[in-house]
Amino acid sequence: MEIHALVEKSLSEDADFQATLTDMSEEDQAQAIADKKAELIEAEFAKQAELAGNQKIRAEKAEALAKQLKIKPEEKPEHPKTPGLELKDIRALQDVHDDDVDEVVEYAKFKGISIAEAKKLSVIQAHLKVKAEERTTAQATNIGKSGGKTSKVDGRNLLEKLNESGEIPTDPATIRQYVQARIQKQLEDKKS
Repeated sequence: MEIHALVEKSLSEDADFQATLTDMSEEDQAQAIADKKAELIEAEFAKQAELAGNQKIRAEKAEALAKQLKIKPEEKPEHPKTPGLELKDIRALQDVHDDDVDEVVEYAKFKGISIAEAKKLSVIQAHLKVKAEERTTAQATNIGKSGGKTSKVDGRNLLEKLNESGEIPTDPATIRQYVQARIQKQLEDKKS
């Protein structure tokens, strides 16, 4: 907002000042308004100068901190997709799926160990195995554009299908859907 607009707004909102103007002559009112405007403008400039001073102080502190940390302003951080891996790290990642590479690298950095060591950990091996199974399942269920129409499996169809086959689902999403369908069926049976 422009300073003159701020001053005019302050004048119109100052009820005490407006009340003092009612008993004055036109000349005195004009002089009082001019004096009040000058006072408000001076106060606004002082406020702006203080803000500018505070910004300068913050900038100087940031520069000093950057010097302490030896950071140059024009330095850019390393791109996360190109972490500068060594040859042995690249070799260790050769059998890891592209989608999982970042996670293995991040885990190794988090633990402060080499990527080869991280890959040997049971936590990472289990994670990679689960991700591989998820990809395999997703690929098997993706029939593409030419695969034809698929029917949506609802809870009742799933219950009937699994009850007929006697199989127990292993996919977590299918298990969840199966349990929800059984609960829904039991609720419906109780209502009947």
